[in-house]
Amino acid sequence: MHDIDTSHSAGPPIRWEGGAIGDIVVNYLLIKSLHVATMVAWMGGMVLLSAIHLWLARTQCPRTDRETAVIAAVKRWDGSVTSPAMGLTWLFGIVAAWQGAWFSAPWLHAKLLLVILLSALHGMLSGALRRAAADPDRLPPAFARHAGAIVLVTMLVIVLLVIVKPF
Repeated sequence: MHDIDTSHSAGPPIRWEGGAIGDIVVNYLLIKSLHVATMVAWMGGMVLLSAIHLWLARTQCPRTDRETAVIAAVKRWDGSVTSPAMGLTWLFGIVAAWQGAWFSAPWLHAKLLLVILLSALHGMLSGALRRAAADPDRLPPAFARHAGAIVLVTMLVIVLLVIVKPF
């Protein structure tokens, strides 16, 4: 193993034996950066899902080919970007919390509750989109019209919890 200066990081490095690739050192700042980057992709996808449901609520039935193509594109984006970003956000967040020894911190418990709610909302929006793709006459559920505001307010509260750590 190489001696690496970790004085700038907030936590100890995680070390893996890299074999032929060499020693790989992943420190807290990298994990935190990956957590934030995947969270941005996840929240962007959540806003997109919210917007598509608002748009679908205003379209006429039956849907045009263009509307059907937009639904299919958003469904693909959700499956290839938003859902994996959610999973990676969870993974990197758990690793960061473990590195920071924060599992007993009350602010983290509040954050985790909100992240669970966002994860459930993602599942509900994704399911509603799948059902809308399968049934052209199906309208989005009533909660979907408020999903964008829920996502943005929840994200703001989470950011405040993480930065301020009020309790």
